[in-house]
Amino acid sequence: MAMNPMQRKANNSFLLGIVITLLITGAIIVFLIFQVMNLNETISEREATLTSIYVMSDDVKSGQVITNELFTTMQVFSDTVPANAIEDMTMLDTYFLSDELGNQAYTGYKLRDDNNIITNIPDANGDGYKILSSDDYEGLSETDRSRFSEVTTVQYINRNNENCEMLYDADLDRYYILVPDGDGNYTKELLETMPLIAKIDLNANTVITPEMFTEGQLTSDDLRTQEYNVIVPQTQLMTDDYIDVRLRLPDGQDLIVVSHKKITIPEMEDGTLSTTNLLMDLTEDEILTMSCAIVESYQMNGSMLYATKYVEPGIQDAATPTYIPNVQTIALVRNDPNIVQTAKQELISRYNDDVATPNGDTQIIRDTIDSAINSNEDAADSVIEKTEDEISSLQDERETYIESMGY
Repeated sequence: MAMNPMQRKANNSFLLGIVITLLITGAIIVFLIFQVMNLNETISEREATLTSIYVMSDDVKSGQVITNELFTTMQVFSDTVPANAIEDMTMLDTYFLSDELGNQAYTGYKLRDDNNIITNIPDANGDGYKILSSDDYEGLSETDRSRFSEVTTVQYINRNNENCEMLYDADLDRYYILVPDGDGNYTKELLETMPLIAKIDLNANTVITPEMFTEGQLTSDDLRTQEYNVIVPQTQLMTDDYIDVRLRLPDGQDLIVVSHKKITIPEMEDGTLSTTNLLMDLTEDEILTMSCAIVESYQMNGSMLYATKYVEPGIQDAATPTYIPNVQTIALVRNDPNIVQTAKQELISRYNDDVATPNGDTQIIRDTIDSAINSNEDAADSVIEKTEDEISSLQDERETYIESMGY
């Protein structure tokens, strides 16, 4: 049937539209093909720049001792890597404590196993304690962990299938391990290097550089975990923060009792955090000094024992303690076999040295404290009242802060 001119025109327009659509679609397909080809080429070029570097395998707090299980490798683009990033284990090995056989140090837990929960691990150094790796300890049930006593974090080297604790020789200023010979005897082996300490907080997957760490000291034999509820905390103080414990006297003097201490806020049975208690690892001389400061703070109306927080504990040096305990405590320190000789000498010399006061004169710090304690005059009511208000206010604010954190 013949088409009239109008039908022919419509049909031609339809065919033209199809042709134009096909041409546009084809152009788009060709464009997309080129784009995909360019993208694949770019991906290939980028993949060619991938390099393996070392990053943190877990979060690390400023001031924490670093051992090699805290590092892992990751593939990243080379143009994103700092020039001084650590890229190979050969370089990394130079930063870790290791024994003469090349066995490196790890972080674990030292504990007294009076209930003989762990039967396949011998006593560390034959001293009645056992050392577990972090994985072994955390793999135990909460019930088993609660049955251990004196649990502390330590660094160790596995030698002859035995975890040997890192120990410190104060006279030589060197670290060592006691190497078992299989017959119950131990040989002292000195280590050549010092442990690494994180200068700053580091999150997991952080690319590491040597500037992030510094050499430090390990745990001493007389270190113990102590819990206190008489130290007024700052409002935002939390677990793993570092503090100085200070004693403020009624006359306004402010003395540092112990310095640069990492704290733990204990968790209560209902899952909330304590608003008054904190735990610190202290050496024997520091424990005695703290005990003396607590008792004397009770004897001085208007005094306050409180905590101040370090901003960057890995970078900031520990403050020098300025509080001097009384003669009875000094005598106890002098005769205490649990205190290493270097600690005795430091504390006794602090007691004997004159300390400069703000006005430029010199005096024995003890004179001020003894005078405040022995004085028959009551501290001014306003000082007592304001101190009590300050303590109460800080505790209320801290409780509010902890609640706001969801605890």
